[in-house]
Amino acid sequence: MAHIHGLSVAELPLGEKKTIKLGETDILLIHHEAGISAVQAKCPHAGAPLEKGAICNGRLVCPWHMGTFALPGGELLEPPAMEPLKTYSVKLEGSDILIDPEPLPPRTEPAAATEAHPVILLVGAGAAGAMAAATLRQEGFSGRIVAVDPVEEEPVDRTQLTKQALSGKMPIEKVGLDTMTRCHVERIYASVTELSAAEGVARLSLGEPIRFDSALVATGGKPKRLAIPGAELAHTIRHPADVRAILEAAEGKGQVAVIGTSFIGLEAASALIQKGLQVTVIGREELPFAKKFGKEVAEAVKALHESKGTRFRLGAEIVRIGVEGVTVREGSGDQLVAADLVVLGVGIEPELSFTHDLPLAVRGGGIRVDASLRAAGRVWVAGDIASVDGTRIEHWRLAQQHGRVVALAMLGQEAHYEGVPFFWTFHFGKRLGYLGHAEEWDQIVTDGDVAKLEFLNLYVQDGFVKAALSCGRDHQMAQLAERMRGRLTLAQARVAVA
Repeated sequence: MAHIHGLSVAELPLGEKKTIKLGETDILLIHHEAGISAVQAKCPHAGAPLEKGAICNGRLVCPWHMGTFALPGGELLEPPAMEPLKTYSVKLEGSDILIDPEPLPPRTEPAAATEAHPVILLVGAGAAGAMAAATLRQEGFSGRIVAVDPVEEEPVDRTQLTKQALSGKMPIEKVGLDTMTRCHVERIYASVTELSAAEGVARLSLGEPIRFDSALVATGGKPKRLAIPGAELAHTIRHPADVRAILEAAEGKGQVAVIGTSFIGLEAASALIQKGLQVTVIGREELPFAKKFGKEVAEAVKALHESKGTRFRLGAEIVRIGVEGVTVREGSGDQLVAADLVVLGVGIEPELSFTHDLPLAVRGGGIRVDASLRAAGRVWVAGDIASVDGTRIEHWRLAQQHGRVVALAMLGQEAHYEGVPFFWTFHFGKRLGYLGHAEEWDQIVTDGDVAKLEFLNLYVQDGFVKAALSCGRDHQMAQLAERMRGRLTLAQARVAVA
């Protein structure tokens, strides 16, 4: 198709980006050091406007969830997107920027599977397994990929279960991902009962053992249960079936008790209140999220919840769960929190209920891995069960990042995990994004108004930014995402987000 005038060069200075419409197509023009690129205007993950993202180190960073793409070609570098950007041909004629509104053909098509070896085994079909499969095919691997997972609905966008599906704002079937089908992955709906890195074999709960040349172990986590009477009456949230069960149990009910002030617990409270239920959140902590975000943010999130109707019973010990509700102990007395439905959100633990010869982490649980996420021999470990330098982080996007690194390492490329962890939590329309990982800090530097949930927090230790938290400051977070790959001083961070 013929190229069409988009903008003049003067309208797109170096370092700038602008969305234009050609016919029915929105196209983002970017003027960067290597020239002018034209790419799709919305992120393929969730439709974020990439014009509001950041350009840094030859990369375009999505403002919502920190998906990252290479410039000038739009190649995928960091999830949660699982595919590259569509790109468009650009010509310069004098001072005019001309664009072909038909996208260029993909640089690479996912490779088709063959019966040839090697065989790559994915133990777990969640975020890490799905991203590994997508990356292997995008990089041209045409051997067999076999995924073993007992849950037929995996992989799913797990972040949407409590953020959108539980509230009814997204149909549950929409959280599913078609990655395994699209990438020609053989599925076995079973559990691995034994894995030997030394022998290169996995034994299953159903069917014959599988011999593999390389394996990714990404079994994820399983919801924790409380060791109290009636614990089996509480619902947990991990898979779409869990959300369906809660919604079914909530029919005709009025009162819900959410046990736990975790992100899952508070997101579930937000979702269920929007479904018209009365919700009481019960927790041992005095403030939700205070340990992760600090007291001021914790108070603001709690106030938001209370303004929407959430009730809190904090600093309480959970004694038992019964058909009439949850018995809590505050001080020396026991009281009943009436509830027709109980949802448990007290965290997860590594899913390692199989025999293996992989090295266990000394602290924090999980499997010890090196920088390439290799655990032993030709076995890599990713996601919730991977302990890197003694740190194990339970983030859905981090599992995706891990899966991509593992796939590249399996193919012999120099691949190490150097990404910056990022997660987001969603409450009554407010999205808080957290970048980095700070177990402790000596100061919090705030720009904006935390009480109004319009702010950027920098968590600083010894003069370096360890983490950032924002609400309503998407562009600033995207600016930090790339820079935080290295040691970033507070002064440098201030310049980046100015």
